[in-house]
Amino acid sequence: MLSSLSGTQRYALFVLVVVVVVVIYLVVSGGLDELLGGGEEEERAPTEVTTSPALRTVAIEFGHAKLVGPVEVTIIGITFPDQIRAEGLWRTPAQRFASVQLTMTNRSNQAVELPLEGLQLVTVDGRAYLADAALSLGAARTGEGVVYAPPLILQPELTITVVAVYDIPIDASGLQLRVMGGWSDFELFE
Repeated sequence: MLSSLSGTQRYALFVLVVVVVVVIYLVVSGGLDELLGGGEEEERAPTEVTTSPALRTVAIEFGHAKLVGPVEVTIIGITFPDQIRAEGLWRTPAQRFASVQLTMTNRSNQAVELPLEGLQLVTVDGRAYLADAALSLGAARTGEGVVYAPPLILQPELTITVVAVYDIPIDASGLQLRVMGGWSDFELFE
């Protein structure tokens, strides 16, 4: 049967067999999910937003400070980069990156922990997203000045600039930055 095929047809058949074998290998090993951007949906799924009387929305303009618990927070700006270099690789968003830059000052005389879930990006319909630690650190390394990324421990009376990067859907609108430690929502105007 193969002898009746031309050289080009044999080559096409060979390529087809190789592609089928590679696809089968990727499906079996789970690599196809990673290649297509799936497989990590459990980690990227938005967190449930809890409603409690302690939550309040405070519209703060960029550059104005607001005390959230013991931490004074000032939003510097928000950008939507196309790529971020993290862990030595250029990463592209599943849909869209949102990079929020802010300054934080610990106004207490005790160290304050800011875990990754301490800065949530919340949409108008209540979907909440956690900052990506690797992407935030990658953005922090390329930022001007001394820039940190969550999670972090903020020492007493120390002011730092923080970058938090989120991978959010394109349709995400009405963005707010929810800051833990008294829970305040800061309006982020796109």
